[in-house]
Amino acid sequence: MNPIRISLLAIFAGSASGQTKAPAGPPPPPAAIAKLAGQAIAAKEASQLDKAVTLYKQALRLAPRWEQGWWDLGTIYYDGDKYPECRDAFRRFAAINPKLSAGLAFLGLCEFQTRDFGPSLDHLEKAYVLGMPIDSDLTRVTLYHAALLQAKTENYERAIQICRLLARLKPNDAGTTAVAGIAGLRRPLFPHELPDADKDLAVKLGTAMLSGGDHPVEDAVKRFDALLKEYPSTPSVHYAYAIILLGNDPDRAIQELKRELEISPSHLPALISIAFEYLKRGEAGTAQPYAEKAVQVAPNNFAARTCLGRVYLEREDPDLAGATRELETAAKLAPDSPQVHFSLAAAYARAHRKQDAERERAEFARLKELADKNLVQEVR
Repeated sequence: MNPIRISLLAIFAGSASGQTKAPAGPPPPPAAIAKLAGQAIAAKEASQLDKAVTLYKQALRLAPRWEQGWWDLGTIYYDGDKYPECRDAFRRFAAINPKLSAGLAFLGLCEFQTRDFGPSLDHLEKAYVLGMPIDSDLTRVTLYHAALLQAKTENYERAIQICRLLARLKPNDAGTTAVAGIAGLRRPLFPHELPDADKDLAVKLGTAMLSGGDHPVEDAVKRFDALLKEYPSTPSVHYAYAIILLGNDPDRAIQELKRELEISPSHLPALISIAFEYLKRGEAGTAQPYAEKAVQVAPNNFAARTCLGRVYLEREDPDLAGATRELETAAKLAPDSPQVHFSLAAAYARAHRKQDAERERAEFARLKELADKNLVQEVR
């Protein structure tokens, strides 16, 4: 059975009719439809759902901004597997109350079922940013489906980040582990799309990656060492291990990144990671070939362009023109990245372009403030 169906039915089990009530204290129905609304609610509570749908539709035609009416209609449609109708009802609800995270979450989950994956991901992420109870089933379902879609759309780092949060909320969850493993393998797949031959690998990789969160790093190291004995040449496994090691054993991390590049010479994240690690050590010259290869592999990747710009800027013989060119390109590719603007400000300052440097510092400060606000939401 579809995991969204299982999870949402559990959430919808909040009343005798199997429906979830609208958020506490919804506005009452307009006086003009009070009687009709009451009949609709009574029919729903009596599980006379066909009658309830007819009554809700009549009421909503007369009062299209009746908030609870759209909510109740959406949950009835969901319970009847009528996902397009459910989606449309929650769209109307979200248009009336766009700041209610639960409304956006349900909208995103319905859109997942109708395969409207772009809007679904947008609404699921917005729901979480708006604020959701960290211990609720709805929060976990929302995050799980956001992770699924982030992996499917090749935003693997974000998928893994969400899976680590989910692992703290519900440790050892099989679904979360599978998504983390698929993201770690960098496969744009849903779990049911993964070939049977790779499922054991995905579970073991996901377990190893998530053990690097609240558990001791030594646990992750043991799991990865065992995993690499079994899968020594599988693409992306050495990279996943390196990311765990970077904060604790950077020398070993570089070894793993180099091993990854022996297996997958064009592995973009490995190229960028090793280049940035050498930059961190003040070895821009050593970083340069990796950064140049990263731009060659992905010329429209802002992280690759930022990395190469930093390399040109921090070499013993700085190439200020090259640094400015790469960082300006990065800023066009990712105008909302604080670090891009920070690096570009440094390049302008080195080139004595004072006004441009001040502009980029101001933009960095603005974007950093926004990013910090979002971070508070992530860790609350």
